Amino acid sequence: MPTFTTEGQITLPEEVRKALNIEQGDEVVFEVEKERVILRKKAQLEKYIGFLGERKDANVDAIIRELREGY
Repeated sequence: MPTFTTEGQITLPEEVRKALNIEQGDEVVFEVEKERVILRKKAQLEKYIGFLGERKDANVDAIIRELREGY
């Protein structure tokens, strides 16, 4: 049974990591619903939500190139 460290961290059991296909460095999302927490792997594109709205330039080719280089 996982427990919290003094820093508020837990280790996800291997079966949970495998079920969600979570690997080191992956981002996860916690969703709180009343008295339970739902953990899911963050979708790759989620980190770019709102990204284009923050850009001052409108060069789509440059934006696509930048996004591709991030992988």
